[in-house]
Amino acid sequence: MGIFMNDVLLVIPSLEPDLKLVQLVQTLRQKVTTTFPILIINDGSSSDYDFIFNQTLAFENVRIVKHDLNKGKGAALKTAMNQMLNHYPEADFFVTVDSDGQHLAKDIFACIHRARQSPNQVVLGSRYFGKDVPFRSKFGNLLTSKLLALTTGIKIPDTQTGLRVIPRSLIPQCLTVPGERFEYEMNMLVATEKAGFQHVIEPIDTVYIEENASSHFRIVKDSIAIYKVFLRYFFSSVFSFLVDVGVYALLVFFTPNLSYLSILNASVIARVISAIVNYLLNRSFVFKQEGSHSALKYFGLVGVQIILSATIVFILYTILPIGKSVTLKLIVDSALFFFSYHVQKKYIFVDKE
Repeated sequence: MGIFMNDVLLVIPSLEPDLKLVQLVQTLRQKVTTTFPILIINDGSSSDYDFIFNQTLAFENVRIVKHDLNKGKGAALKTAMNQMLNHYPEADFFVTVDSDGQHLAKDIFACIHRARQSPNQVVLGSRYFGKDVPFRSKFGNLLTSKLLALTTGIKIPDTQTGLRVIPRSLIPQCLTVPGERFEYEMNMLVATEKAGFQHVIEPIDTVYIEENASSHFRIVKDSIAIYKVFLRYFFSSVFSFLVDVGVYALLVFFTPNLSYLSILNASVIARVISAIVNYLLNRSFVFKQEGSHSALKYFGLVGVQIILSATIVFILYTILPIGKSVTLKLIVDSALFFFSYHVQKKYIFVDKE
């Protein structure tokens, strides 16, 4: 088949693989005219798996780099990126493929072809999660996709896809992305978007072999790592939210006749107190940013939220038969929760590299 791929480095991170890794390399070699480089990262597999890795070396232009210990998929990808920058100067595209047979050769080639048409974009092979997909994979991807959209505005249907084509110009940026395990792939999506690279979605076949039994994804531990920034923000916001509503309820309790001005005053006092608490938590605990240059932007956001919250609460208080402004404030501020997170993550607590 006349497919030329001399401008790519195809990377396969692998931990304790089975023969599907050998079959993948064999299929790629059979379908492509040029012997493009294939780099396999052995992420700390025991010597029991050496016979499988050694079989891949029977094919031309295959290299294996081994981690002495298991470091995680993110670390494996970073090792491959450093290898690309130092040893593969001719490669324009960094192509990642899973070793468990989930990615078909035709889909790999389709993603590479799409990347050549859009050289300054990141191509993601996106699967369709129908009824035949294992529940843990379907649920995890759906949850991750929804959280990513709510918190960053990035809409990607398959956030955990291992089939990605990344332009060489973006590799140095990807090396600075935090994360050593599965969370790295999620962090990379956010980082590449921040760097100005659009995500191009290329539909691919959904392949799950033996209920995805060969996956090394640890449901609890790796899920916490993926969602930890959002979870820290959630708990920080809940605590600050309780401070805010508590102070507001106390002030309203001692105000006999509520007006827009009294609601606004109570909102301002409560929000100033809770905002100081929330800012300190978000800077030091959630986004872990040193310095105080973000303070002005943060309290500007707080001011906007105060006006929005007080105005919406007062309007609803006058037109709805609820009668309790505290209840309305709970509803309104809950809706502003995701708006605030998106603004803080994208515009306030951002890295300056």
